[in-house]
Amino acid sequence: MARSRNARDALTRLREQRAELDVREAELREKAAQELGTMLLECGAETLEAGKLKRLVKQASDMGLDAALERLSVTP
Repeated sequence: MARSRNARDALTRLREQRAELDVREAELREKAAQELGTMLLECGAETLEAGKLKRLVKQASDMGLDAALERLSVTP
């Protein structure tokens, strides 16, 4: 029976760790959002419509950043 108690204790510890990781993830996501917001302001993105900016980023992400940049580049 000692073994099942150890497994329950391990499960409890695992759940506690998962909760701690969830909190840490939320903190890091908030920090990442702040960093991205700063970058957007530095490049003048505050003048763009939020919906269009979101769509642009999603489409660039879906196609791959390098491919999106290549398509956006102006060739003389």
